[in-house]
Amino acid sequence: MKKNKSGIYLALFIIAVIAGTALLYIQTQEKSTTGIFPEKLGDMNLALYREGDTAMEAVKELHGNNPGVRIENAYIANYRSNSGNKAKFWVSESANSGEAASLLAAMNSRVGKTGMFSNSTPMSMKGITVYFVSGLSPDLGLYHYFYAKGDRVFWIQIDNQDESYRIEIIKESIKRI
Repeated sequence: MKKNKSGIYLALFIIAVIAGTALLYIQTQEKSTTGIFPEKLGDMNLALYREGDTAMEAVKELHGNNPGVRIENAYIANYRSNSGNKAKFWVSESANSGEAASLLAAMNSRVGKTGMFSNSTPMSMKGITVYFVSGLSPDLGLYHYFYAKGDRVFWIQIDNQDESYRIEIIKESIKRI
């Protein structure tokens, strides 16, 4: 009888471990509500996140609905701080890094010719070429950065006059997203 009780306890223990492991696995596989973006970036908190069709439409519109622009997925995020800092992210995902690099090159060749932004200024951050442009009217936002990382192309608008603040946000973005 004593032997049967310890066998039952062992079986219950094994079942509990398997059930707990399965539950933990399922929870880690659930979709994140922030997608590719961290909850916090610098002093800012994530205020809005979009992906899928809504983000695809918005990002394609930014490219002028150009049929030559092929993207597989898109993400949009807005960050805000209590002190008034803001950042907006538009991210497109290409089929591979080569297509992302081509999209970035096309964006860079057109951006200064639109009448909306200054010519781009390239800089290197964390081993990535990042382009900076200024919006030519305040309603566009004044400070914009864009770059490719892997199969993604990032366009980031940061509303803060302090260049060192903006650079730190871009470096953190490169590292974390």
